[in-house]
Amino acid sequence: HSAEHSTSDLAQAGMDSPVGELLGPFLESSGCEEDVISQAVQAVNDLASKKIGIGAAGNGGDCSANNNNETDNGGARRLRQGLVSMSSTLDNISEHEADANRFLWGTDSGVAAFTNEQRDAHTNKSSAKDRRKAKQELEKARKEYEAKIKAMEDAEEKDSGNAVTNMVLPDYGSGRNEKDIQVRNVGLALDTGRTLLDNGEIKFTHGHRYGLVGKNGVGKTTLLKAIASLEIEGFPRHHRILHVRQEIKAAGGDISVLDAVMEADVERNALLAEEKELLQRLEEVDNKEKEEEEAENRNVDDDAVSVIKKREILQAKIKDAASDSFAADLKRLDEVYARLSTLSADSAESRAATILSGLQFTPEMQSGPTSALSGGWRMRVSLAAALFIEPDLLMLDEPTNHLDLEAVLWLESYLVKYKHTLVVVSHDRSFLNAVCTDTIEFSNLKLTYYKGDYDTYVRTSEENTRNAMRVYQAYQDKRAHMMDFITKFRANAKRASIVQSRIKAVEKMDLEAPEPVEVEAVWTFSIPNPEPLGRPIIAVDDVTFDYAPTRDDGTKKPVSQYLLQDANFGVDLESRIGILGANGAGKSTLLNLIMDKLTPCRGSVSRNGNLRLGYFTQHSADTFDLHLSAVENMLAKFEKAEDQEMRSFLGKFQIQGTDAIKPMMMLSGGQKSRIAFAALAYQKPHVIVFDEPTNHLDMESIDALVGAVKDYRGGLIVVSHDEHFMSNCCSELWVVGEGHVTKFKGGFDDYKKETLEKTSKRIEESVKLLSAINN
Repeated sequence: HSAEHSTSDLAQAGMDSPVGELLGPFLESSGCEEDVISQAVQAVNDLASKKIGIGAAGNGGDCSANNNNETDNGGARRLRQGLVSMSSTLDNISEHEADANRFLWGTDSGVAAFTNEQRDAHTNKSSAKDRRKAKQELEKARKEYEAKIKAMEDAEEKDSGNAVTNMVLPDYGSGRNEKDIQVRNVGLALDTGRTLLDNGEIKFTHGHRYGLVGKNGVGKTTLLKAIASLEIEGFPRHHRILHVRQEIKAAGGDISVLDAVMEADVERNALLAEEKELLQRLEEVDNKEKEEEEAENRNVDDDAVSVIKKREILQAKIKDAASDSFAADLKRLDEVYARLSTLSADSAESRAATILSGLQFTPEMQSGPTSALSGGWRMRVSLAAALFIEPDLLMLDEPTNHLDLEAVLWLESYLVKYKHTLVVVSHDRSFLNAVCTDTIEFSNLKLTYYKGDYDTYVRTSEENTRNAMRVYQAYQDKRAHMMDFITKFRANAKRASIVQSRIKAVEKMDLEAPEPVEVEAVWTFSIPNPEPLGRPIIAVDDVTFDYAPTRDDGTKKPVSQYLLQDANFGVDLESRIGILGANGAGKSTLLNLIMDKLTPCRGSVSRNGNLRLGYFTQHSADTFDLHLSAVENMLAKFEKAEDQEMRSFLGKFQIQGTDAIKPMMMLSGGQKSRIAFAALAYQKPHVIVFDEPTNHLDMESIDALVGAVKDYRGGLIVVSHDEHFMSNCCSELWVVGEGHVTKFKGGFDDYKKETLEKTSKRIEESVKLLSAINN
């Protein structure tokens, strides 16, 4: 029996070894019996023992490695311990550590030599069962992530031929044609079963402009999609509803940008097609007056004839109609013209050109094909199409993400005059303040409505929280006072009736007690201040640059036509520079020259030899390998860092515990942004270059970033369309345009006023020029 037990114990030890953990599940999935698996594992362990002289099966791989980091073929260091082991290399004990262990108390008796927390942190204490469970959770998360990506790609492919999300044609026969929207008992959930909205209420007042706010991932975009596709039960169907998404990867086509915008109005297109069909039908019926009809049809098809004139011709025909069908067609054609008149069909081209010009499209770009545009410019086409359609309910999802500051300022001025209902999701606080008349807070599965812009909502929400805390504290104080009385006189027979009365009063108070107020802690972080550096930190002297200084025929381009000409400015540790200018003016080019990614054609960019330059963009959180953990990604970026040091550093950014060692695909968008902040702060940069840093961040993260930058004692160069971020972080403004880099004399409000005046003049000139080109 003892021999059998010994054999069984050895087999179990072998299965619990690293070899057993790796080989066992594979053989089991292949249909092998348990005895065969045990024998195979034991054979491999025996072979390993003979090869390297270590009894792997006996000690179960429990020896600690001298270094808890390793490098794989791709160069990224993997963690040996944690929720999920990312390394396939077995732990080996170094000779130095083995020698040191011999002098430690308790080693001979098998008692652990190190029992301190640091030792435990580097030793895998999880059981084989826990590790298998963790691997299963990882595989499940990976499949969910891949399914999510595939669903997004399928949705993009489905809508790849459209400039904007398809608009469902309204049913004007339903409802009482009311303009306000109110739907009660609204529920919303994801396909996974996760509830986003429970017994909520949607209420939009016609002509109001709403800002929809809430944390990333709460369900804002999902709600807008459900409204646009009329998936919400009870939502009125007689409204024109349109949702412009955050990202569109339309393939584009040979159709011009201007035509793409005009053809986006599916109702207008349907009415024009119906007009043509009705005219053909009427022409076939009215054979007796064929020549007159053809002449009138030519007039009707002529763009120079207004819809009002067409209706006057029809009104005369309806009176003289000989048959019922002929009269019915004439009446329907009159309704078509009436609707086209409401949609301002006569001014379609000029309206589309005006909107495109406001979004920085030149006349040449408007007449060119959409296929020649980049993804950011196609997003502008999508936005322009939505503004051109002028739906009864327009929903914009992060409309400023792909716009420069000039386009954002124009969009603000345009939306303020929007005559229908507007719902905006945006991270840009200043944009929401300028545009919105009301604010909707999406949190805790509810929609809460506030009057006023975003800043008013913040003040009102904070005041409501303080009032609720006072009410709850008053309840707590009163209850505690009554309970003191009850406790003190519970055993007093003379006061028994009073005590019973107080007990009933407390029970009644508890039934009507206010909800406890939970105030979330405001998350902040800091960027370590760098050590002083001698001047100049960065000096840009007479820099001239162009991507194509030589023409196709081999001749040199005049310097006056270069993208940047004789740029001069400097950066030190006290600089707070905001760089402004239209897209394509050369802002990003200037940043690349400063960071030594480009070489100037003439002039020089000098940098201090000890300069550490930090760089943070809207895509910083997308540069990580999502299959690796936060710690592993950071170790890959900073090769000299240690595992425990990096875990402690990430903890300052609330990436703690298992969040630090689980694959980043399992983290939320906000957590990924915090890891990107951590990567920036770990560099301890002397100068930070921000290129649209607030895109894809929620309000909480933006506020944390603003706070960190304010306290940071280093140089700062910012390119951003976010007025709130620029105003709070920059002390001087530089404008890039027409080949020059010049310091702007004035504040941000002065720049806004000047920009809007220039944009207004440019739009007028652009519309006139485009009209001349088309004619």
